[in-house]
Amino acid sequence: MAPNALHNANYRRRVAAGGRQLAQPGAAGTCSLSRCRRSGPGVACAGGHSAYTETLLEARTAAEQRHAPETFRLAGVTFDGRQDLVRALRPDQVLLLEREPWNPYDPAAVRVTDLRGRTLGYVPRKDGYNSRYSRTEHGFGLVASAGPVAEPGPSNYGAAVFARPNLASLTLEPLLPPAASEAACLSDLPTSLGPRLPALRAASLAAANFRCEVSGASEAQLPLVLTPVWRFNAGARRVQLVRLAVLSQPLAEAKRRLEEGLMAAAAAAVAAGELPGASAAGASGISGSSGSSGAAEEAGAALSEALSGLLGTPEEYLFSEINGLGEEDALPYFRLVCRRAAVVQAEGWQVELLM
Repeated sequence: MAPNALHNANYRRRVAAGGRQLAQPGAAGTCSLSRCRRSGPGVACAGGHSAYTETLLEARTAAEQRHAPETFRLAGVTFDGRQDLVRALRPDQVLLLEREPWNPYDPAAVRVTDLRGRTLGYVPRKDGYNSRYSRTEHGFGLVASAGPVAEPGPSNYGAAVFARPNLASLTLEPLLPPAASEAACLSDLPTSLGPRLPALRAASLAAANFRCEVSGASEAQLPLVLTPVWRFNAGARRVQLVRLAVLSQPLAEAKRRLEEGLMAAAAAAVAAGELPGASAAGASGISGSSGSSGAAEEAGAALSEALSGLLGTPEEYLFSEINGLGEEDALPYFRLVCRRAAVVQAEGWQVELLM
């Protein structure tokens, strides 16, 4: 394994275990963040981090230590041709977890996919385990282990997954017109919620224990704001505002800037014919089918060029650090959410308020 890949794998393992340990800073003046893992011997960070970045990362580390990762065995790995994908999994690989309330077999279903959106299986529903993810529409997990299993057959492969059901990930929900305009109207909370907003705000803050749901920072550390939580309901082809999340204001601002960049990237790719919509990804929210072709998931020149401008920015750095992602993980995730935005536009999904 290359040294950089080994560093990323070890870094993710430490994050999964609740012990983020960032590298020491590099040459003086290269970076204002005292513990930047992109600075080190022979490596200079471009800097430009927010003044709040260190506070957010320290708060996230403390939150990870309060919420130890849980491990579950991936369910449903023998269906729909998933065995080939499961066989290819490697320890520390980043995965996505997405609630699937339109699932006809289990309204509490939580699907697990790779960063290309291909379904690997589900969080097990035995003893209601998947209901622990009821407040998380989608988030990140890690492969804890993968290999042959005795059940349901000696030739089958399975995997165990690390995840934190009680600590949210920072996720991105870029949209293209007309859905973007409709979502923006609903995101104007005083207008869309009217007199219900004060009560919903109080309930949201109380449910989050008056802390940022992602970083764990308290209101005394950083101002808290409410942000919409969107569900990409593939069953109804609707983007639904399901609740209000509590985020630290600097984290919400970084999320907004990244989403604006991804919206521009997706629009450029659609204009170039690289994201033709429904044929670019499965009509299943953030995830495609387990059998979707790799060719449809590769980025074209326009999308790659647009996304490259987001990599290495302070916002992308914060996004990756908060989620414990390696440097090779952000780009495929960005591609995935851009494809989802194109599908939503091409198929004319509606935007609605469920609260």
